[in-house]
Amino acid sequence: MVTLLKENFLNLLLILVTPVLAEALNVDEKLSLEGTLTGVYQYVDVHMSGTDDTDRGAAVFDLTVNFHPAQSNEFQVILGFASGNALNSVVPFSLTPYADDLEDDLTNINSRDRHHLLEAWYKHTFTFSENIFLGITGGIIDATVYIDDNNFAKDELSQFMNSIFVNSTVANLHSHDIGGIVELKMHEFTFRALVMNTKNHHGENFNYYALQAGYTLATSLGEGNYRLYGFATDNKFKNWNETDRKKLQGFGISLDQKLSAIFGVFVRAGWQDDAALIDHDTLYSGGINVNGNLWDRGCDEIGIAYAYMDGAGKAEIEKTHAFEAYARFQISVFSNITFDVQYINDNMKTGEDKAGFVYGVRVNAYF
Repeated sequence: MVTLLKENFLNLLLILVTPVLAEALNVDEKLSLEGTLTGVYQYVDVHMSGTDDTDRGAAVFDLTVNFHPAQSNEFQVILGFASGNALNSVVPFSLTPYADDLEDDLTNINSRDRHHLLEAWYKHTFTFSENIFLGITGGIIDATVYIDDNNFAKDELSQFMNSIFVNSTVANLHSHDIGGIVELKMHEFTFRALVMNTKNHHGENFNYYALQAGYTLATSLGEGNYRLYGFATDNKFKNWNETDRKKLQGFGISLDQKLSAIFGVFVRAGWQDDAALIDHDTLYSGGINVNGNLWDRGCDEIGIAYAYMDGAGKAEIEKTHAFEAYARFQISVFSNITFDVQYINDNMKTGEDKAGFVYGVRVNAYF
């Protein structure tokens, strides 16, 4: 608690500032502003010898400006500001406990000497009929918005916190760099093609390509979304002997299905080639979503999920297990609070396994 008060005082102000934020929006039908102020506190109980338990926090403010001068034209800019990195820089695990863009992520983004600017793009939509649309987007984009999306396991601000339940960690999706997307919607089908130029861990430029096909199915149970995607990159990644460069490539599925007005399920699976030096080559995850209608509070939500990953090639990790459960409760029309618990276990091929529990609290105020 002392760390929370000292390093992330904004966390305690979220509920107090909510009325101010609620009155801040006053724009016309062409211009909209959306802001989210998030405070997160996490404590890790590490099950490893010689490693101390610790706690960290972070405060994040995201501002989205959207300008819609006509039905077919759209401009959007997203800015992010943060203080603290939660547990991301101190835990020994292969997975990130909090998937949001935090202080270190917002400085020198992708080694571009750019700070705080997350997205800046223009989109033009061609309407061919009532149910057929073609959208073309270009600028600074976020690939995670378009590939491997999922209605029950996608948003680190309102759903799961761990990176493995926000996006497939074997899809190698990149955010906040130059790229373009072509999206075709035909009745229940959606097709997306994405290209992005960004940098790898060695500071080398490379191109990332992805294709995704999706189908929306309406049943008596509720809506279901079924997606299949594939990706590939340039030969810019070290092989296991670090003597050559290889490409990253793979494919995956992302499914979500409502079972009623209260219950829903999601499934993810992903596979990638292990010619390049990577941690994991296989991912399987799934979980359930429980809407607050079960206790007559439709804005509340519970999520429970489990993930399994196989270690790749000569990686030090043999396999990884992850579990997460969260409960989100609406405080007011403009704020909510989430209680979260995670368990992460990296089974190592040699040496001691890396395992521990992560307990978290997240508060959002938004307009």
